[in-house]
Amino acid sequence: MSQGNPFSHLPLPFVMGGKPKFRGNGTPDQRTVENRNNRVSHGGYIKRQAAQLSKFWKEKQETRLREQLPEIKTGIPILLEIDPSNDVSFLKNLGFEVISELENGYVIVSNGDTEFATLIKKTEDFINEVSKKCNTPARIYEFHEEDTRLKKILGKQLLSMWGTLKDDEKYEVDVSISCSGNIFEIDQPPEKPDNMSDEEYKNSRKYKNWQQKYFDAYDRWDELKTERELQFERFIKSYGGEFTGSFIDGEVTYLEFCDSFSVRVRVNGKCLRDLIYNFSPIFEVEHVGELSIEKSATDVVIEINQELIIFPPDDDAPIVTVIDSGIQEGHKYIEPAILRDDSRCYVKGTTSVADEVGNGGHGTRVAGAILYPFEIPRLGTYKLPCFIRNARVLDETNGHSIQSSVFPPLTIKAIVKEFAVDSTRKTKIFNHSVAEIRSCEIEHMSPWAAEIDMQSYEHDVLFIQAAGNVYDTTIKELYNEGKSYPKYLFDERSRIANPAQSMQALTVGSITYSNYETEDSISIGGQNEPSAFSRSGAGIWNSVKPDVVEYGGTWVKNKEGNDVRLTTPSNVCPELLRVSPEGAAFSKDAIGTSFSTPKVAYIAAEIQKLFPDSSSLLYRALIAQSARWPIGVNEKFVNAQEIVRHVGYGLPDVIRATQNNDYRITLVTEDTMHISEGQAHIFKIPIPEELYAIGEDYDIRIDVTLSYVAKPRNTRRTIKRYLSTWLDWRCSKIGESIDSFAERIFKTGSSVDDDGNFKWVIGEQSNYGEATDFSRSYSTLQKDWTIVKSNQLTDSFCIAVRGHKGWDANEAARYSLVVSFEAINQDIEIYGMIRNLIELEIDNLEQEIEVEDRLQE
Repeated sequence: MSQGNPFSHLPLPFVMGGKPKFRGNGTPDQRTVENRNNRVSHGGYIKRQAAQLSKFWKEKQETRLREQLPEIKTGIPILLEIDPSNDVSFLKNLGFEVISELENGYVIVSNGDTEFATLIKKTEDFINEVSKKCNTPARIYEFHEEDTRLKKILGKQLLSMWGTLKDDEKYEVDVSISCSGNIFEIDQPPEKPDNMSDEEYKNSRKYKNWQQKYFDAYDRWDELKTERELQFERFIKSYGGEFTGSFIDGEVTYLEFCDSFSVRVRVNGKCLRDLIYNFSPIFEVEHVGELSIEKSATDVVIEINQELIIFPPDDDAPIVTVIDSGIQEGHKYIEPAILRDDSRCYVKGTTSVADEVGNGGHGTRVAGAILYPFEIPRLGTYKLPCFIRNARVLDETNGHSIQSSVFPPLTIKAIVKEFAVDSTRKTKIFNHSVAEIRSCEIEHMSPWAAEIDMQSYEHDVLFIQAAGNVYDTTIKELYNEGKSYPKYLFDERSRIANPAQSMQALTVGSITYSNYETEDSISIGGQNEPSAFSRSGAGIWNSVKPDVVEYGGTWVKNKEGNDVRLTTPSNVCPELLRVSPEGAAFSKDAIGTSFSTPKVAYIAAEIQKLFPDSSSLLYRALIAQSARWPIGVNEKFVNAQEIVRHVGYGLPDVIRATQNNDYRITLVTEDTMHISEGQAHIFKIPIPEELYAIGEDYDIRIDVTLSYVAKPRNTRRTIKRYLSTWLDWRCSKIGESIDSFAERIFKTGSSVDDDGNFKWVIGEQSNYGEATDFSRSYSTLQKDWTIVKSNQLTDSFCIAVRGHKGWDANEAARYSLVVSFEAINQDIEIYGMIRNLIELEIDNLEQEIEVEDRLQE
């Protein structure tokens, strides 16, 4: 926390923890009930399907043997439809291995027993109703056709190509393969008795027995992973395929997650078809996409005044790693910030870290936007805000090298290891202005995005990620179809691009600087409106994406004529540094989310100065907390969900992120909080009587942001199964005391109707807040805000953070929480009043802890 700052952020008082009460899951699905009531017919359906699959698979294996195709020992691939309200773990008791859990009750499974002995035995027990525990077959609704399974596995690009694949033509694809078996479907840890301490619980026999099973599961997973990697490698090489994503030629490098692995291969069409139809552990295959990287349209260069004096950053300033096309490190405006000894090149065939992209470069512009987020200074002196590390991943064409030579998630993993793990001066902030040219998939997390999530979990790093750009050719195509701005931003082709759907990345879109119009042309999008190219949400699983926006320019369109012409006059472009022979020039000739993104990285670096020892989760939370919807954006869109879809939480502000004033106060959890499934933490913000007294009606804006991370599991397709533990937050009701709130959280449970009684913009569930398509709980960055009359408050405002069941109860989530109060009309100075109460509250809590410690002694 900054010394001498009279309006610094204050600690958020943690007052109690315990086991939350959750409401039940409701009644069974009606189809399950009907299947129980029709045991003979439903059981007969399952047995017939099993017999047909068994016969079909045996015949297929005989054909493979005759045609001398590679042997497959991974089981029969099947797509099931099951009771969507049930955990998929029941399938293991029916003999199935869960490969991938999809949405709406669809599950990709495999069965290694070609006779389906376990399934048939359980089904016969179900038909005969031998016990009350024999009803699991009722939860299986349907066995789907092979082509339906194919549609669930293939990405949209590859699916569109599927009917035209040629046997001898080569295709480069990213393949994801499950290897958890039923290992991770292990029992939850034993419940801790209320009268037992954490230490006693962890040393109890029941817990130690469970823990040993947990560790044994990881050992078995490692064995299965190795076995499947070898099976897959033999399969690909038998067709003469190549592994193209490795760093070292001749060696296969797999990207490993806790329950799967991914790899990039180049194979012919015959191999690809065989692989997808018959290699049962596969759950996703996608054709390798091109990258979307901006290139400048003109060449207007402004020379820098040589009398300008630039000072290097302070010795202890934050370090931002720029993952891009390299940087002109000798540029006058950049050189004092570059850590030259740390520069690395990840492009095969060269060791150069220079920005070789033509017409002014790309990475140089990105680095410049971090160091000069507001304007390029001409005169006087300027002190650089942070250091820059240069991680070159793109070649001179600004794209294809990373795609054809190195699997992007492996690059991410290597860069984080280099700069956040092995380095003596660790980078917490990574600027990643790189994305694919097409929209991301919204059913399954890509390996690229999942690796960003994994690195964020394992190493506490923050990726500031570009949302991606709608290409000019696509914009013209959309206009020709009759979809003008902003209508075309709702088109699927305008959705955020891979890997911007990452749950942990802070995804940045772009808005327009100012209105621009001449006699012949007009900007697409006015001041503070989404840029013409800025990709929109929602993100995967209907999460809020982009998270925030910054100024990145826009396109200008001709007013007349049938042919759409797009230009970028300097009036609509941000001012950016550029590569030049003298290393001392800038220009206004480039637009894109690549250049809005680094401005947010700058804010993250400023926050790190205040909280150098805090988690990057706090940096992400404070950026979102500072964001507001740009002025005027609500005039372009008719409702809150449309605004959220295009600008997320809004435009962040470095002042709000790092400072307060007499009328605004921000409280934060400086230390990283840890929470497991079945736990809840309550925080209390004391409210001065001058605010909540009867008759007072000050307008108070309340902002709450929860930023958390948990271990990802890539074979699942909902956030609640993708993460080891998932979190949400609830607040006290209007007029509710802390005792009443605590009883509601810990004893009686809560529902959507109990969400504070405040009019939140996002809301705990969709169709509850103003943005009715969205829910806070669908994201790991959960911001919400409301405006209340001060007399609706009580002597305290309370927040509870709750941990819910994910896929691994042994893996706790980490989080940071931020709460702000602001008198929006600046008619009552609340900072000092709340600060005094906070200090008193913390003193009382410390005294209570001291008393408890003495009693325990």
